[in-house]
Amino acid sequence: MKKMKMFALLGTILIATSCKKDEPVIVDPIDESGPSATALTNFINNNIEDRTQHFTVNANATILVTGANGTTLSLGANMLEDASGNPVTGNVDISLIEIDTKADMVLLDKSTNGLKANGDHSTLISAGEFFVTVTQGGDEMVLLEPMKLKSPVREYDDEMRKFVDVGEEDLLWGIAEDSLLELIDTMIDGRVIFTVEYGILPGEWGWTNIDKFYNDPRPKTMIYAELPDGFDNTNTEVYISYNGESNALANFDVWEDGRFTEHYGLIPIGLEVNFVAVAIIDGVLNYVIQPTTIVDNHVEEITGFTSISEDELTTLINDLP
Repeated sequence: MKKMKMFALLGTILIATSCKKDEPVIVDPIDESGPSATALTNFINNNIEDRTQHFTVNANATILVTGANGTTLSLGANMLEDASGNPVTGNVDISLIEIDTKADMVLLDKSTNGLKANGDHSTLISAGEFFVTVTQGGDEMVLLEPMKLKSPVREYDDEMRKFVDVGEEDLLWGIAEDSLLELIDTMIDGRVIFTVEYGILPGEWGWTNIDKFYNDPRPKTMIYAELPDGFDNTNTEVYISYNGESNALANFDVWEDGRFTEHYGLIPIGLEVNFVAVAIIDGVLNYVIQPTTIVDNHVEEITGFTSISEDELTTLINDLP
């Protein structure tokens, strides 16, 4: 059992815990042999549920909560109403997910695919992904003013902006209308700590992100990933991790002619990367990590799926260059 830190919440102490197994992950039995689409979906959904932090707060008082990774959410008193426009009274539930590592992006299937103004998809460099909702009795509440989100960031530059989820099904990041961020720098123990602040606007419950578009002047190409028979876009997730970028993880979200690809052709030729593939095979978590350098019209043959524990896979992904 891995315990997360305590959360102080308006005089109430909440303890959130999450468990990881140090043995290969075995999911609920599925009536499928080989890689299983159902088991992979269950695995991802379970990870999302495990990473979701819940806080119970009084909607009629000033709201301030702090997540396990240091993210804070704040909102004034009486700033919530229900879908019918009635003022909310009493306790509400705040759900928060914080993602700031490549491993969590893989395990929760939340990559950094971004939507450019011209409609192209391009990889983003992320300083944090956040999921936030406020509900009462299972019903989503409505904000009357923006909820402030503050997050400490390890890496930041002035090109970073607020992004929101614009995908109809899969997560796709688009730059927000109120995209400018407020940067706060604090000196702690002789070291500058950066905190980014932005508002979650009415209607923006769900995923938000601190990002900038990846920029590389080298010529670009399409890339393809070929997997063994039986592996496809329903039962396997394939990602590409950019070397030298701590949180740049693109997802192969297109299945074409029996292989994975992407639909924008903006991967720089000469870029050093690691292909990461994840599947649940006969009920057990399996992975492949393959380093390579991108060439023109790159085709990567991904083989050698191996069983692994979630903790071990987390370490391997977070240790990628």
